[in-house]
Formats: sequence, C-alpha cells, structure tokens
Amino acid sequence: DKVVVLLKATGDAPILKQNKFKITASDKFEKVVSFLTTQLKPQIGTDGRVFVYLNSAFTPRYDERVSNLYAWYGVEGKLVVNYA
Repeated sequence: DKVVVLLKATGDAPILKQNKFKITASDKFEKVVSFLTTQLKPQIGTDGRVFVYLNSAFTPRYDERVSNLYAWYGVEGKLVVNYA
C-alpha cells in the first residue's frame, strides 16, 4: 500500500516544486525526512537543517511507520508534513 504525503512549507522555508508524493506505507518516517532534505539541499546547503511537524504541532519519531502516522493523523487522504 502507498500513502500520499503532502509537504507544506512553513515560515520562510523554500517551497518545493514537487510537494506531493507517494511512499510505501511500511516505510519509516525517516524516509520522508530524507526525501525532503534531498529536495531542499540546493536551497539550504549541506549544513542546513530541516524541521518537520505533523499537524503543525509535533515531530514524530523518525522510526515510526508511515502507515501508523497516516492512520493517526491523516487528513483528507493525505499525511500532511509541515517543514521549516
């Protein structure tokens, strides 16, 4: 199974050209963070840090499965991940 992940910029974070993608539900959240970091690397540089939040409120554990996060916090068929 796949989960649709929607990446939303917060504050002055760079906006991605591709802000929506599908990921295997059994993957860990760290894969989402890795994808985001790779996409932002040209704008933030190699030393830049990326902060991620679900529901604009908290950072989940990176070893949590995407399927669990989607089941608990999915909105309108997507897992919304805010980043700064």
